[in-house]
Amino acid sequence: MSAFGRALTLELRHLRHDRWDLIGLFVVPGILLALMAGMLWQGTMHKLPLAIVDSDGTSASRTMIRALDASPMIRIEGSYPSEIDAVRAMRSGEAMALVHLPPGLGEGLARDREPVVRILYNASFLSTGRQISSAAEAAMQTAAVQILADELANHTLLSSRTRRLAVEATAVGNASGSYEWFLGLLIYPSVLHLVAACATAMALGRELRDGSLGVWARSTGGIASALAGKMLPYVTVVSLWGVAWMLWLTLACGWRFEGSIALVAFAQVLLYAATAAISALLIAITRVTAATLSASIVYAGSALAYSGATLPLNGGSIFARVWSNVLPLPHYLDLQMGQVTDRTITMAGAIIPTTALAAYLVIAGGGAVALIAVVARRL
Repeated sequence: MSAFGRALTLELRHLRHDRWDLIGLFVVPGILLALMAGMLWQGTMHKLPLAIVDSDGTSASRTMIRALDASPMIRIEGSYPSEIDAVRAMRSGEAMALVHLPPGLGEGLARDREPVVRILYNASFLSTGRQISSAAEAAMQTAAVQILADELANHTLLSSRTRRLAVEATAVGNASGSYEWFLGLLIYPSVLHLVAACATAMALGRELRDGSLGVWARSTGGIASALAGKMLPYVTVVSLWGVAWMLWLTLACGWRFEGSIALVAFAQVLLYAATAAISALLIAITRVTAATLSASIVYAGSALAYSGATLPLNGGSIFARVWSNVLPLPHYLDLQMGQVTDRTITMAGAIIPTTALAAYLVIAGGGAVALIAVVARRL
């Protein structure tokens, strides 16, 4: 039997008899992904509380309020006599934003005075505030057409180019999309990236003898092949978890990739294989499993924050930009998000991130094999 076959057989035999490794590989990722699915289920925001200050008190303002209340993203929390009272309610957490309807709202629309409707939202909840602000503005712009038709005696509407309602949105204090789709695509590879890093580090760490991998290397008959056979079960299982999550998002939740989902699945295999190679290199360098696990948590755990997907890297420090390019996950996310949003990005557009992921596999894996071989020759 080849070195690859022996290593693969021994690893499968170990997994069959070690329930804790089985739990870490089959149960823990499932729990984490299930929790993530639960947190992001129906990820579009609904019924965010909105405070109303109605200084108009006419049929026009009542039409506006009905339009706001009809928005699926908005729930009218209450009506307040002044902005001071509404802001107090907003800062106490009772409302996420307030809308102030000015006096003469309907008359101003009819006479082309562009009445200014103020929206104030709590900047402590920036994303939520922007969501409810956008929803309120859209609802009121729609209602303005109905108000104008009611106010004009002949029910004729001016050109749609004419601006009839000015909405002023302001953050107080410091896109109607789905968090299920956006965050689900970002978090799941980050979670599985960390799982792969820890699982493969522990797998190779079991082979440490007298502070080195020399004994294991001499018994394999081929370091590179044995290393590939040993890591294969972990890369395969984690990759299948990734495919399962993509199927959940597409088949169960109804989202779709504009580009190639097969290309994304292939990139996942490269990502987790590169992760295994990095774990092998860290084990070969540190010769301590705990130190490798700590290093894995540092680089894999911080990868999403430095990917540029959630926090922009433009204008960031040199360290942040360099660290982002050093980590494998940002390259995978570049490929994945390109396939998610643009059907014209084919394999040609994925060459750079795919090459980067392959480079991690070759360089880190080659470095690990070289270091282990040096130790084996000394025995």
